Amino acid sequence: MKVQKRAATLTMIILLSMGMVVNAANQAAEAKGFTISANSNLEENTLVILSKVTDAALDIQDSAYVNKVGEFEFTGEEGDESILYYLTFGSSQPPGVPIILEKGAKVNMMITKNQVFDVSMTGGKYNESMQKLHIIYTSFDKEMLAFNAEVAKLDPATVTEDVRQNTTKRYSDLIASRSTKIQNFIATEPASPATYFAIKYLFQKPVPKMVLVGAEKMQNELPESSYTKNLVQMSQSLGPLVEGALAPEIEMMTPEGEMLALSSLRGKVVLIDFWASWCGPCRKENPHVKAIYEKYKDKGFEIYGVSFDKDRNQWLGAIQKDGLTWKHVSDLQGWNCAAKVPYQVSSIPQTFLLDEEGRIIKSGLRSKQLEPLLEQLLN
Repeated sequence: MKVQKRAATLTMIILLSMGMVVNAANQAAEAKGFTISANSNLEENTLVILSKVTDAALDIQDSAYVNKVGEFEFTGEEGDESILYYLTFGSSQPPGVPIILEKGAKVNMMITKNQVFDVSMTGGKYNESMQKLHIIYTSFDKEMLAFNAEVAKLDPATVTEDVRQNTTKRYSDLIASRSTKIQNFIATEPASPATYFAIKYLFQKPVPKMVLVGAEKMQNELPESSYTKNLVQMSQSLGPLVEGALAPEIEMMTPEGEMLALSSLRGKVVLIDFWASWCGPCRKENPHVKAIYEKYKDKGFEIYGVSFDKDRNQWLGAIQKDGLTWKHVSDLQGWNCAAKVPYQVSSIPQTFLLDEEGRIIKSGLRSKQLEPLLEQLLN
């Protein structure tokens, strides 16, 4: 009996040990791989394709079929870096649902096919951010579908000019709202592969300001990511004066003999105005610019006038004669002005309009083009 008990005990120990080995192996496999478990309202046997997102194309990795209760799942292996994937339904082409996967990610999803694919998901390092982005751009898709349906009912033969103009404005407002929301996402949401997805894949051509803001943010928060390296390369190819770039610093002497830095005006919309007392077109523009300045100076608008004068008295005389009450600086070096090279000034007048962060909005504006922009920015 004692022998039998010992044998039974030994057998139990062996079985437990085997179980521990199997469990350890399973845990190691889970730690190495990722899992996607999804519920949906998709029809049974709908083909679901999991692809890796690359700049060239969607690279198919795996496929599955929806079961009779709307479920499907994927398992796979991925490295430590979080990588962009994309789920498509019925084909390998969008529309679909973006997802971010890395080693050890366990993602649970609920996918609902309506006008677009709505999704809620948990799991993975960055899928909370990806879901936020997905909601932003699919909400626009729904609004645009409703707008297009409404426009399709209009009779071109009887539509009035007011209706036509209102329809055009509504369309422009929808496009602008989408861009603003995506830009805010890039600026405020923690850096992730979703940041890269927003910049690279949600516009026909990446928006320079979004590239610059996203590259800076990802360098600070995700410096080792391959997506960061790609964004930095994109930003470096844009050049220093592209719209969205931080305006190069200028610091010169004021008429009062004090140094004034351009960056000290952050928090205001600023027009950098390159001019000179001897520049006829500059002086001709001054009355129009003065009227705009008086209208908007109390609403957060400032002008930073950079003179290409050599003669101090002529510079100060032109300021006084034309009644220019905004900020003025000069190094009195004429065409050798220190700001000429970084701003690539080859003729004057030349202007750069900056936002509150000191980023370039537009360049080469004359007074007729300036006021509509200020109206939009400051009202």
